[in-house]
Amino acid sequence: MAAATTVERRAEAPDVPMPEGKWIDVGGIRTRYHEAGRGEPIVFIYGGNFGTPDSASSAYTWNLNLAPLAQRFRAIAFDKVGQGHTDNPPGDDYTMQAVVDHAGAFIEAMKLPPVHLVGHSRGGFAAMRLALQKQHLVRTLTIVNSGTLMPRVGTNEVVLGKPPFPSYTRECARWVYENYSFDPAIVTEAWIDAVMETLNLPKYRESVRKMVDERMGFTKFVPNLARDKRETLGWLREGRLQRPAQIVWGFNDRTAIVDGGFDLFAMVAAHERRTQIHVINESGHFPFREHPARFNALLAGFAARFGEGAGA
Repeated sequence: MAAATTVERRAEAPDVPMPEGKWIDVGGIRTRYHEAGRGEPIVFIYGGNFGTPDSASSAYTWNLNLAPLAQRFRAIAFDKVGQGHTDNPPGDDYTMQAVVDHAGAFIEAMKLPPVHLVGHSRGGFAAMRLALQKQHLVRTLTIVNSGTLMPRVGTNEVVLGKPPFPSYTRECARWVYENYSFDPAIVTEAWIDAVMETLNLPKYRESVRKMVDERMGFTKFVPNLARDKRETLGWLREGRLQRPAQIVWGFNDRTAIVDGGFDLFAMVAAHERRTQIHVINESGHFPFREHPARFNALLAGFAARFGEGAGA
């Protein structure tokens, strides 16, 4: 696959405003989402998790993808439970399964037909687990650079473990996302603005207190995620996934190496013939931001091929 040059990448990745945020009650959790377009729904789940003081993700992560895909589809990105502007988990349910349950409940609350589900990084794990637990909600599945899901150990802690700047600062957030990326120039001021907006929310600071100060990340989140990952990979080995699946990976990702993407492809493709893999050169952890035009074309083509009424 031919690689885009740095100049081409910068030219195709301007800052694009998100559609105006909307709100919906999802099982008592006030949830913010953004949508644009009409047609079959594509639902995006971004990565990261609640309670990280050095960076913070939100639906803005997909700002280069919603508007282009809205030309043919109903493109929807929501803030996960405990992230962005969505409420924190009720009680002390700071687990990945809470994220999965909230994502499924969001699709149901929106009264959507089976969706083209797209998950990145930890959102890729959530998307796969949701597709396995509630396959009736999912028409197709696209997994992007998910070190959490791949049948290997991710290297986030090695690559990003010691930011040289204080937590909650622009410098720290920028350092994190630049080290995730092949081309640091893609980390724009608008992207960091969105990160800082989340980091400064009182409810997000509360999630950091729970995960870090009370050590819930070590005593609850990580052990539960490890158990859920073993179970999820076991389900894949058993062939439980029965949906068209597309794996998209940035070749130069230092936190989730491309070999892990191929391992995941082999595991899924062994039981689901409608499985594809696409590797994007000169791309780190965010291929949909480093090469948005290419990623959007891949996703649109995949959704059209396996959409409602398609004969593939």
